[in-house]
Amino acid sequence: MANSTQKLLNRFNKKANEWLVDLQMMDEALIKVRPSEKSWSLSEVYDHVMKVGRTYQIPNLKKSVTDFANRKKKKNKYGIAVFNLGIRKNIHMKMEEFPAPLVEAFTPVTRKKNDLIEDFMSFIEEANMLNELLENSNKENKQYHPMFGDINTKEWFALIELHIWQHDKQKEKIMRYLEIKKMND
Repeated sequence: MANSTQKLLNRFNKKANEWLVDLQMMDEALIKVRPSEKSWSLSEVYDHVMKVGRTYQIPNLKKSVTDFANRKKKKNKYGIAVFNLGIRKNIHMKMEEFPAPLVEAFTPVTRKKNDLIEDFMSFIEEANMLNELLENSNKENKQYHPMFGDINTKEWFALIELHIWQHDKQKEKIMRYLEIKKMND
């Protein structure tokens, strides 16, 4: 396995396994608690990350190596900053800012802990099964992303881990709220 592919998989696995351990340690009732009316529960954050990965990132990654790939614009300054320079910036996005079909596809649901753990483990496995596709792709295999422009197969994979990382602060904020709530109960 090429070094760059292994690095991508290792980075994803490190972050995904951190999330898996956190989920396994959480109480069933607590993963369903929303800190406020407008915020998500931990269960919903996990569900959202998997939905985006399965319905958007992985399909586009797979499409990038086909003749049906949609190439519109060269990678833009945001894509260059993230993928070429490795710059990461926490950006707070609201679901309402996305087009209606994406909001519908990406809006999470609350789930039972055991189902969520099993599904998250399956999601990690699905991502790892992409290693051969990643290995055989080249920099010319690209698919358009509305925020970054045309990004290649490995960049689409990197986006899966980046999306989980992007939700780290949200997850930590919910967990801090739950700790305070637990202390006050």
